[in-house]
Amino acid sequence: MKKKLTGIVVLLLLFFAMPLQGQAKVKAPKKQCHAYAVMDAGSGEVLFGQKANKKIYPASTAKLMTAIVCVEKGNVNSVIKTKSDVVYRTTPGTYSLGIGAGVKYTFKDLLHMSLMSSAADATDSLAVGVFGSKKACVEAMNEKCKELGLKKTHFDNPVGSDIGAGFNETYASAKEMAEICRYAMAMPLIRSTVAKAHYHTQKGGMDINTTNWFLKGMAYYDHDAYKVIGSKSGTTNAAGHVFIATATDDEGHELICAYFGNVSKESTFASIRSLFDYAFKSYKKGKITLTPSNYDVRSSKKYGDVYSEYSALHCYPVQNNGLFDPNKAITRSQLGTMLGAIDSLKDNPALTAFITENANGTVSTVRFAQLIQELYPVAIADNKIEEALSACTGIENISEEAREAYASFVSGTLAVDDSCKAGNQLITRGQALLIADKLADYQMNYLAEHTQTQKAEVRQISGEDGTITLPAMSYTTFNKKWADSLAEQKEIQEELSQTTTQNQKKNDSDKK
Repeated sequence: MKKKLTGIVVLLLLFFAMPLQGQAKVKAPKKQCHAYAVMDAGSGEVLFGQKANKKIYPASTAKLMTAIVCVEKGNVNSVIKTKSDVVYRTTPGTYSLGIGAGVKYTFKDLLHMSLMSSAADATDSLAVGVFGSKKACVEAMNEKCKELGLKKTHFDNPVGSDIGAGFNETYASAKEMAEICRYAMAMPLIRSTVAKAHYHTQKGGMDINTTNWFLKGMAYYDHDAYKVIGSKSGTTNAAGHVFIATATDDEGHELICAYFGNVSKESTFASIRSLFDYAFKSYKKGKITLTPSNYDVRSSKKYGDVYSEYSALHCYPVQNNGLFDPNKAITRSQLGTMLGAIDSLKDNPALTAFITENANGTVSTVRFAQLIQELYPVAIADNKIEEALSACTGIENISEEAREAYASFVSGTLAVDDSCKAGNQLITRGQALLIADKLADYQMNYLAEHTQTQKAEVRQISGEDGTITLPAMSYTTFNKKWADSLAEQKEIQEELSQTTTQNQKKNDSDKK
């Protein structure tokens, strides 16, 4: 009962001190188009846009989703033989290469034809080769939409045909197509495919050219400011000219511009260029914050969910190659930035001293355990210390204080894998991310069990369990999980209050 009341006390007190997270936004330039969205690919945050949630038709940018499900489901090293009932009955409304029936192409050949030249016959052939039918591929595409939480996007064909060709259930929004592109650009095969201007098929000897004018040198942009690395074009009568472009700067930041519905290719690419110019200049001026690309973890099964949870906090290591490198050892400075943002420990004296001691130095599991002990001191019995350390290695010469800290670490929830039981093991970036996430829970539980009171005004709240006396508390910052929990509790409280008010008004009305 005591722990339950303590948790309630902390939650109620913190309702009135919730931190605000976010960043200053810039004004969205007006464009003559149906809609657009400019997204920070690292965090998934839309920096600015125009009617970004409006219903639009994606045209051939839908092939990005086809590529996603085919790469995830199929054998990328396979050979696919085209079928007559597929290539001669290609989904109408888009461009075809005329690849012919009974021809063998590699999976990668068809993927390049689909994403680079936007060939519908290649896309349909890839879809059928992987899933057995276009219908099955479309079902997978829509299931992927659900998995990604996309509520405004739906497909009824693999190639992006829309209402102009009788396909009424293919539609999306600029924001959600940017999210699809973000996911696709985290897949190395798709990322490398859309970055090419030319490709020669491994089978059939065909030369494929991209429809991306930036890569073909047909659309100018400032190569000193950023580099366009791909993505996907499209056009239908209903959609207009569309293009989803991805660009990176020399600091490892990545932007996606999903642009739908300009009157010509020339104006489409010119508009996208101006939006990239505006975004990267705004970053240089400090008006917006960008997150490193980190494309190797943002959609990974092991790290993706945790990465997404905190990506908007802009707390991940920067590399100009766009990689997070989860197996690379993290430095003290990088770990400090991560803990400061995820666990609200910025400017904490213990963490500051830890960083200052050797900012570019790496961190062993024992040293990390000592840091946790400094942040959240706990006592552990001697017999428990020996029991916890019995399965550990690399601890022969550590101090008694370090032994206690390490025993607490490995016996608790913060040791995310077996390598944490090696005292001289260096903490990797991936481990640091998972530990920081678990530390958020650890922090909440610790503070709930170690409430510190001060001589100050107290408050009494009556409830079903009786009257609770709330002491004044000095907590002023809270980790994201805690803040989200408080926000959710506060929202529930407000909804209950509104319902009570409405019921009271109804009762008063009935009495009259």
